[in-house]
Amino acid sequence: MSDEMSYCVAIKPLDFFRSSEHVNQADVHKLAASIADTGVWTTPIPVDSATGIIMDGNHRARAAALLRLRYVPCVLLSYADARVSVTHWRTGEPFRVDRIVEPILGAGQVLPYKTTRHRFAPALPRTAIELAVLR
Repeated sequence: MSDEMSYCVAIKPLDFFRSSEHVNQADVHKLAASIADTGVWTTPIPVDSATGIIMDGNHRARAAALLRLRYVPCVLLSYADARVSVTHWRTGEPFRVDRIVEPILGAGQVLPYKTTRHRFAPALPRTAIELAVLR
């Protein structure tokens, strides 16, 4: 695999991450319980490296907060990265990135639940990082 196609997993403080969409609280609690049961973090959160905006993984970031993790594995990306595509969740039409970034950075507003769908090609890596390391 070429370097342009590989991803790097980084560990960032939880306060680096900026929510991008509302979440289902019941799902956050279920996910937190599942992560706690396994004792490892398996799915890094893809995030815009310049802003900390979560591309995919708002539920995971909230679960990390419930689990009182201080650090969270992530994949640092850019919306300009050819490996990232964003579509409207319901229609599948392309979604303008400025409609994500401007409300979050400008007014501190997050998008409604399931507004955007981010896809990554190739698929994002998996991890097996002990939760104790992230506390």
